[in-house]
Amino acid sequence: MASRILIVEDEPQLLQAITIRLTAAGFSCETASNGREALQKLEGWVPDLIIADLLMPVMDGYTLVKQLKSEARTAAVPIIVLTAVPDHALAHRAEELKGTCVLRKPFETQELLATLRAMLAATPGGTS
Repeated sequence: MASRILIVEDEPQLLQAITIRLTAAGFSCETASNGREALQKLEGWVPDLIIADLLMPVMDGYTLVKQLKSEARTAAVPIIVLTAVPDHALAHRAEELKGTCVLRKPFETQELLATLRAMLAATPGGTS
């Protein structure tokens, strides 16, 4: 069975591009355009991994990560955070992103796939 990935990104073209590339690589993808929509989707299922942008309207990635880590059902789900936020700004909020993998925008598809597969392989019961 394909690993299930939730992609949370407010930029429609990037969301579509990531979804197409991950689906072509054999992953099953669900999408959301902000953190609140992601939490609503998560009411019915728990993905194997979450990819989330940091800066989004309605609910940003920082708040989403905090919510996910605070709930027993989703606390162990690996998270890849996508961002173009400068390093110095990220450093001020590093504690909020503890336990996530930060991937800098722009990124290459192969970099995303390698990171995703490594995180899934490191998760108990994880597959890629």
